[in-house]
Amino acid sequence: MRFKRLLVLVAVFVTFAALLYGAKPPALDIVNQPYVVAVSDELVDTTQFAKSEPPYTIGFVTIFQANSWAVQFTHELLVEAERLSDLVARVIHLDAQGEIPKQIAAVEDLIAQKVDAIVIDPISPTALQGVLKRAQQAGIPVIACSSQIPLDQVTAWVGRDDVDFGRKTAEWLVQKLNGKGKIIALSGIAGNPVAENRWKGAKEVFDKYPEIKILAREFADWGYAQAKDVVSNLLAAYPEIDGVWSGGGAMTRGAIDAFIAAGRELPPMVGEANNGFMKQWYNLKPQGFESIAFTNPTNHTAIGLRLALNALMGYPIPKTVTAVGPYITNDTLEDYVRLDLPDEYWAGNNLPEEVIKEIFGVK
Repeated sequence: MRFKRLLVLVAVFVTFAALLYGAKPPALDIVNQPYVVAVSDELVDTTQFAKSEPPYTIGFVTIFQANSWAVQFTHELLVEAERLSDLVARVIHLDAQGEIPKQIAAVEDLIAQKVDAIVIDPISPTALQGVLKRAQQAGIPVIACSSQIPLDQVTAWVGRDDVDFGRKTAEWLVQKLNGKGKIIALSGIAGNPVAENRWKGAKEVFDKYPEIKILAREFADWGYAQAKDVVSNLLAAYPEIDGVWSGGGAMTRGAIDAFIAAGRELPPMVGEANNGFMKQWYNLKPQGFESIAFTNPTNHTAIGLRLALNALMGYPIPKTVTAVGPYITNDTLEDYVRLDLPDEYWAGNNLPEEVIKEIFGVK
């Protein structure tokens, strides 16, 4: 009993001393967060960004909320902020609605509001350079999430390897076609670094196979309806399509429905871990349909928030963090498809089940 009493007294003393002398909270874990596969050796000295004791005000800027992946992506940071409420006083979320001028204005607004840190999904790899520099000159660390951007423009970056996405999925498609065939390609938004880097990786592979002919590459804004329309037009133009490379799961879902509506046989297609696509895949699998799906984690923003908080507490942070999910195949599909959730759900997240059901209106 005396020993236990001593431990209690020591704990009280340590707590009192921490409060008295303003000891900062311990650094938040980054390496062991879900889907983190690599952390750069380069560390950023965050002394210039260190603030007084928490909690802090975080500015959060997104590209758009036009698809369900973006909605989950946004909720990841908001949920993480609630988990870390002792460190986060407030999150100011501003959405650019897909427009570069609005995203620049959002960052300028946050600078004016003197937020402590900014977490942003940059809409362009070049257009934000000036405003992001001004933010950091004002002592505000800027953590970029998901979309790639030159690293000298931001304090740190967290995201996936989009070139690897393109490369591995293209390799799978080439293998299924035995190195020859006519294919179409679907990309997200023209000029967006995610879309361009995914295609860069895919094109590197396709260029190695002279008997792989790319009939067309079209942009469908990562949307189901846009992709269905695009592929319907391509089916009318090309009587023979042997494969579909797609830079997003919702677009693959649209491609499948376009092929079915046209009465055309389904070729192998590349996809992503969108639940609607995975449901289609699950239902078509007995008929011989094959695919591969990249898991694009939505928790990049939660990891970005952790990086921002560590910077504000003065801890060195890694310059880059790579977080990717597994590649889903015919053999592992049943582990990821959620038949109980709507098509809009995305596998590869760190959201509580109750939040997922709230987002998608499931009771």
